[in-house]
Amino acid sequence: MNKLNLTPLSRKLLLHTVVYLVLFLVIPYFQSGGSGVMEDLGSWLLLLVLVNPTAVLILAADSGLKLGFNLLVCLLPLPLFVLSIYVLFDGSGALFYGILYSVIALISNSIAASVRRRKKGETK
Repeated sequence: MNKLNLTPLSRKLLLHTVVYLVLFLVIPYFQSGGSGVMEDLGSWLLLLVLVNPTAVLILAADSGLKLGFNLLVCLLPLPLFVLSIYVLFDGSGALFYGILYSVIALISNSIAASVRRRKKGETK
């Protein structure tokens, strides 16, 4: 039924890209009313500090558990977040958060991949 002949990694990356685009572009766009200015600082901080890092953590860990360590999964949040900063907010200097999201993904994916390796070693 897989008409596109996507590998498991390709499917994961596609899913991650869609989720990150929704989190980094679509939600802020609607919250700012398309103006690039978010009047509600609380919702902006909620996205930056709680929702986005949690989503990155969960997605990277899931990928690490199912596919093992992959650097591409870890680096994916950075360019997508930077894209959203330049598209929506005219490069407002929030690059730090993109780097932070990639570090969170790296740690989460690494830990999950080591758990996966350990579990595979136990089953053999």
